Amino acid sequence: MNKTMTGYPSIDKPWLKYYPKAAIDAVFPGKTAWELIYEKWKSHGNTTAFRYMGRRINYSTFFKAVEACAKSLKALGVRQGDIVTLILPTAPETVYLFYAINRIGAVATALDPRLKAAEYSKRIDDLGSKFIFATDISVSALSAISHFPEKTIVQVSPFESCPAVKLLMSSKSGDSSMSWRQFIRKGEVFSDCIDTAFVPGAAAAIVYTGGTTGIPKGVVLTNENFNAMALTQEISSFNLAAGDSFLTFLPPFSAYCLVNAIHDPLYLGFENILIPKFDYADFPKLMVKYKPNHVLAGPILWNHMLGSELTHKADLSFLKSPISGGDVMTPELETEINDFLSAHGCRYHIQQGYGMTEVSAAACYSFENCYCFGSVGIPYVKNVISIFDAETKKELTYDTEGEVCIQSPTMMKEYFHAPEETAAVIQKHSDGSVWLHTGDLGTISSDGNLFIKGRIKRIIVRRGSKVFPSAIEDVIMRHPYIVNCAVVQAPHAEDRHVPVAFLVLKDGFPDNIVDELKDSIREVLPEFNIPYTFFIRKSLPVTPMGKVDYRALERISEECVCSQP
Repeated sequence: MNKTMTGYPSIDKPWLKYYPKAAIDAVFPGKTAWELIYEKWKSHGNTTAFRYMGRRINYSTFFKAVEACAKSLKALGVRQGDIVTLILPTAPETVYLFYAINRIGAVATALDPRLKAAEYSKRIDDLGSKFIFATDISVSALSAISHFPEKTIVQVSPFESCPAVKLLMSSKSGDSSMSWRQFIRKGEVFSDCIDTAFVPGAAAAIVYTGGTTGIPKGVVLTNENFNAMALTQEISSFNLAAGDSFLTFLPPFSAYCLVNAIHDPLYLGFENILIPKFDYADFPKLMVKYKPNHVLAGPILWNHMLGSELTHKADLSFLKSPISGGDVMTPELETEINDFLSAHGCRYHIQQGYGMTEVSAAACYSFENCYCFGSVGIPYVKNVISIFDAETKKELTYDTEGEVCIQSPTMMKEYFHAPEETAAVIQKHSDGSVWLHTGDLGTISSDGNLFIKGRIKRIIVRRGSKVFPSAIEDVIMRHPYIVNCAVVQAPHAEDRHVPVAFLVLKDGFPDNIVDELKDSIREVLPEFNIPYTFFIRKSLPVTPMGKVDYRALERISEECVCSQP
């Protein structure tokens, strides 16, 4: 280690050696998310902003649509600070509405169109949102919000930007709602000012967490959060260029979609390919069809690529950023993907990233010039990431495992109406520094590369001994007949909690595979790490974001284990 190094990542910031001085010294201006996009591209109206269902939409069309939406929102009575709810797919109208809401100083929140009616009712009631835009094909959403007679409801078809298709669908508004066309007409005679000045710290969006290990929480993101992420992409060592294509299939109710897959590409001048409806099995087909330069997909989707006949002989030389995020990738899968990309003409490694909704979805990235196998990358240039003892809050040195904590201009303002939960995550340490505590376990190397080891919340305490599910999963995944696995806890009368394993197996697996797995675990881990039972499944449940749904598995394991004698 260099003599000038202290051994503490927050002081040394070893990752800065990978960034140009101009990026390190850059100062981000105070603007709304709308202003950042408009001021950069107002003189380049003919540049393509989106591709959607075979149609190209340029910045000029985009700007006009935002203005029309903003006027209509004001005509409806939406005021600065009001919360406007979007229950929509990844479509141009969703983007227009987000920036129109931002332009007039209101706050956008996006909900999953697949929620149950009761969940809609609760969230809309908690938000106090009076203005709701819902897809006309979400029966559950429309059923829930129809019980709010004081709400203004606009039904939006996914085909609004494709007039010929929309005519064939002949969608109509209901008695308690208006159509998109009726909404736009509201603003055609509105002539007052629609622009609201930038207010430091003002909320721009409320985005709900995935809820993989707990109850979803509303994360309040500011204009500064959105813009810091976009400007970071521009000044860092990314392999980016205006005119590149970006594939966006993640839903707009995720922070990654709103910030990284909509706002960032719009600022950078990418041709953003919007996919309104997505099935995981479609990923190889979309890659072959659109040939995007940049795409983010979870490990599950990259695994689909490996086994697809569509990509078996495909030329992937178009890929400049094959990004993986949202879930942990095993070393075996990382090797397979890198070999696959290389064999199919891609010049780049799989580029893992790491983040969470609370930091606008992304905090570090595996740049090609500092690629390290198994790492999720280095902190973004304006970020500081370090490792702390979860109990004492003492900063740890390099290669020492502890809780991953982050300082970043993309860090959320707060959890919506949840001050206690906010204080549990955003903590002031004894030296006065403020850190976001991620709940993830990890280490940082002296080069600045971050390695994620698992979730603190997923630690299982069995008869007083700590069991780390990620360590068990690592051993299980080494078996040649394992496709996927997840280890979760289940209640137990004597041990209080026990680990249980869910397995997805290849065809032809041996009858004694469970015994083989137990032996393998026993060789490298203490006896109490051996799962109480093993469940064989065709697949693991996933959240709408494509992450393994550990809460769903815990519910299954609780029922099964408790029912056993």
